[in-house]
This record gives sequence, structure tokens and C-alpha cells, in this order.
Amino acid sequence: MKTLKILIITGIVLSAFSSCKETELKPIEKDGTAPGTLSNPTVESLAGAAKITYNLPGDPDILYVQASYKNQSGQNVEFKSSYYSNFIVVEGFADSAAHNVEMYVVDKSGNRSALTTVSVTPKAPPYLTAYKSLAVVSDFGGASFSFKNLNKAELAVVVSTPDSTGKMRVARTFYTARDSANFSLRGYASESRVFNIFVRDKWGNSSEVLSKELTPIYEVQLDKKKFREMFLPGDAVCNFWDGAMPFAWDGKAIPDQRGAGLHTGNASTGVPKYITFDLGVQAQLSRFSQQTIQDERHWYNDVSLRRYEVWGISQYNTNGSFDGWTKLATVTNVKPSGLPTGIFTEDDRVAGRIGDEVNIPVDMPKVRYIRIRCLQNWSGNTNMCISEMTFWGNDK
Repeated sequence: MKTLKILIITGIVLSAFSSCKETELKPIEKDGTAPGTLSNPTVESLAGAAKITYNLPGDPDILYVQASYKNQSGQNVEFKSSYYSNFIVVEGFADSAAHNVEMYVVDKSGNRSALTTVSVTPKAPPYLTAYKSLAVVSDFGGASFSFKNLNKAELAVVVSTPDSTGKMRVARTFYTARDSANFSLRGYASESRVFNIFVRDKWGNSSEVLSKELTPIYEVQLDKKKFREMFLPGDAVCNFWDGAMPFAWDGKAIPDQRGAGLHTGNASTGVPKYITFDLGVQAQLSRFSQQTIQDERHWYNDVSLRRYEVWGISQYNTNGSFDGWTKLATVTNVKPSGLPTGIFTEDDRVAGRIGDEVNIPVDMPKVRYIRIRCLQNWSGNTNMCISEMTFWGNDK
């Protein structure tokens, strides 16, 4: 009896497997009748795109509308819109000239209607308007680039400059979908050099190349051996958990251990805590970096800085007030993945190792004394731990 049951079950399984092998994916409906064509197409011109509104034919088996055009490379760019909609948006045009868009109605049997050709004239595409707004100026150790992207298009700004052999190489590709953006390219001597810049969109359209010859502003990494700890009225103590302020400029960003950095403790006061130190030289700062203690317990967690400010002054007040101090930067530490505490992607770990890299505007005054003011750490209070800080600028 048991053997009979096994044979029956085996036969059912083999039969089902055989049936699965013979099954082919075919249209639910199959006929040879083409659907009717679109009627009353109207065009709304958009930036590098066009919205085409139409009336569908009365066929009951319509599946979608297809629209396509040929781009500058002669390739066919295709879009589809379901039968639930009465319009389609066609994107990726490289210019604002007139273009023919070919449109078909497709039914559930795969039949296509007769061709409907619609002429569209897009507005200027976002990559070109962004290119026209490009501003390039000399900056510390290189150049700064800014532009407008009012349509919030996905754009890439590509910058090339000569390498050590004099050959032009891509030095940075900056991606954004924000309405405006700025970024810097640094690390070059204060000598005249050429920067070539162009803008590219996600459709592969590229602008002309803007070429600028600029002389980077002199920049040097400030000598950490000259940094000195200070303690003014109101300053936080930094030596909790075997911490000390000088550990934050000893050239080592390391995991949690003695000498890992400065630490202001865990007690919550409800008000921002701050520390003060001397750079040992007066300088116009160009940028700085801050790295927390280098392990997963502290990346985006614990009392690592999340929102904080950097202040500077050339001569401090002995009473500890902020009178005369200039806020050089406000910083928000961001976890790339946005995942909950304790869960990491490799991008999170890489960003954690790098820490915060912050540019300081070129119009800031020269300073010698620095304050780091914690507005919020990753635990929600205002304590801080810092493993390493580095500053760059013009110390001449």
C-alpha cells in the first residue's frame, strides 16, 4: 500500500513537472486586429522633455502607448504609458529644437496601431541651463565650482586638470539632483593651471567644455605640533574615559583605547558643550576634518558629534564668552545608508573612517583660536568624543 502511494505521488510530481516545461508565456488574448490610433494629441513643452496628452481609441484590449524618438547618436529612445493614463512624458532631448516623436497604441495581443507622428519642441534641457550658470573661481589649493539646477535633474559635473605628466585627467565627477550645488577640487600648488569642466545628464547628453586657467590660493596643512590645549570659563572637561584633548591632534584616528581621543563624558546638561584650543599660528582657514573614534561602537552612535559648530577668533576673551568669535562652519554628520544604530553598510564604514570633511568659506577672517561647539551627538545629548582633527589654510 505504501509503495502504491509513493508511485502515485511520483507520477503526479512528474506530470506537473512535464506540464511546467511545456508551458509557454503567451499573450492572454491573441488576435490579429490592430488597435485604433491616438487622436487629438497636444504637447506641453518641458525642460529637455515634452508631455503629450491624447485620446485613446475605444478598443477594449489596449495595453499601453509607446513613444520614441532618435537622439543625437541616432539611437532610439523609447517610453511607455499604460492605458490607465491619457498622457506620456518623453525625456532626454539634447536641445530645444523641433523633434518628431513616433507614437503607437499596443494591445494585449502585441498588435501595434498605425503610426501617429507628433512634433515637439522642448525647452532648454537642464544640463545646458546648468552649464550656462557655471561659476568657477580660484580656491584654497584648487578651484570652487557652483551652478544652478532649478529642475533638480540628475546631473554630473566633470572636472579635468593636468596630472603630474601634464596630461589632462578627470580629477572629479560631482553628482547632484539638487536645485543648486557647489563643490571644490583641492590639493594643488599655488601655480597657474587649467581646469576643464562640462555637464552631463543621465541620458548621455554633454555640454561643451568650459576651460578656465586659474591659480589656486596657497594652502597648507597646519602643523599639529603647534596646537595647544586651552580651558576657558564654560569649557567642557575633555579627559573622561582616559581621554585628553592633545590626543585629538596626535596624527592618529584609532579605535577605542587609551589615547583614542578627547571625551567630555556622558552626563547630559541639556545645553551645548564646547572646547577651546590654540592652533599656534594665525591663519585663514580653508577646510578641516574631524574623525570620531574609529569603531562601530562610535560611528553614528554614542557621543560622536552629529550636529556641531566650528568657531574661530584671532584674540580670545578671557571671560570665556563668545563675544567676537566668528562661526566658521555648521556641520551635520550623516550616515549614508540611513540605517538604524548598529547596522552598517560598507559605505557607512568608509564614510565613518573618513569622517567629516568641511570647507570653510573664503571670506572668513584669519583666526588662531578654535572652538568646537556640540549641538547634538548621536545619543541625543551634547557630549562629544573626537579622535582626530586636521586644519588647512593660509598661514602666511
